[in-house]
Amino acid sequence: MDTRNFSTSSSERQWRAFTRTLVWVLLIVTGSLYAFVLVVDPYDTVPFSPQFERVPVDGIQRLFHPMLAKRSSFDSAVIGNSNIRLLKPEQLNAVLGGRFANLGMNAASSWEQLQMFRLFRRHHQEIGTVIFGLDYLWCIAGWADQYFVGSVTAADFPAWIYDDSPWNDLPPLNIPVLTHAWRQMLASTGLSEYEPGLDGYTVFTKPMAEYDLDKARMEIYGATEPKLKPLVVPPVRMSPAERAELAYPALDRLESMLSELGPDTRKIVLFVPYHRYFQAAPGSRDAIVWDECKARVAALASEHANAYVLDFMIESDITTTDKNYWDAAHYTVPTAELLGSLIGKAVLERGTDPRFNLLYPK
Repeated sequence: MDTRNFSTSSSERQWRAFTRTLVWVLLIVTGSLYAFVLVVDPYDTVPFSPQFERVPVDGIQRLFHPMLAKRSSFDSAVIGNSNIRLLKPEQLNAVLGGRFANLGMNAASSWEQLQMFRLFRRHHQEIGTVIFGLDYLWCIAGWADQYFVGSVTAADFPAWIYDDSPWNDLPPLNIPVLTHAWRQMLASTGLSEYEPGLDGYTVFTKPMAEYDLDKARMEIYGATEPKLKPLVVPPVRMSPAERAELAYPALDRLESMLSELGPDTRKIVLFVPYHRYFQAAPGSRDAIVWDECKARVAALASEHANAYVLDFMIESDITTTDKNYWDAAHYTVPTAELLGSLIGKAVLERGTDPRFNLLYPK
């Protein structure tokens, strides 16, 4: 008898048995983990998951704000990026009426903002107010037609959450999803609480107790001493024909959003209050580009009922006061509260104020 063949055959059988066992274990573990994800449903997208209130358990707005955009408990929304995220829904509810969700996303391109808006619109037949925050991503060539900006790429945007198809609403199985499912489970059982608010509002800046004016000025001016915005001399001139040739591709997206809202919906478009040092220099070509963009936005708004265009991107007590800012583009919580009250003044009272220009209606 050839004991070597017997030994080899026995070893092969043992290896095959081990492989089969391993495969079954992996399948069972993977299936169990995915069943856990589907039951917990961390992004509130699985149609057959148990009905309990999910909450944002991470600061990734692209993943967690869609669940808020779909909720019937809101009838109004803030659309924009980080320059609009500090508008507080509770204050807007009191000032403008309605039930607001702040759906702003950090570094959100105009295209991403359009996706968030359309998700909100599809899930709300009656919409009270929508506030659109406009910044350089809407007006400056090279940025205005981008699908993704900053560190965000197509791989970072969960398009499956935003589209119309119900067939791709099951989340993938990976470590981040498992982490979010675990956190969602802890939140639903009351074992843990998470900072992101149920209305989308989160103070993403440092606490005001940690505010340092010198650091803020370093962010704004690159120095601890304020600087004057230099004038461009001689000023750049541009003919009406040349201004008409300026391209603003993102404004087509704004027009789409305004057109998809009915006449009863209040539409508030605002240019965010960049620090004056960050705004275009007087007399520069950039200043003309911004002026033309603002004029075109006002013209778009004039074609829609119940529309308003507010310009906070001007020289004012807000934009020239360094302590109002963390950096040249991001203002503080007290400044955001002031903006909320000024929005109400402009829209409800048609009031004038040196801190904003009411571009439409005049």
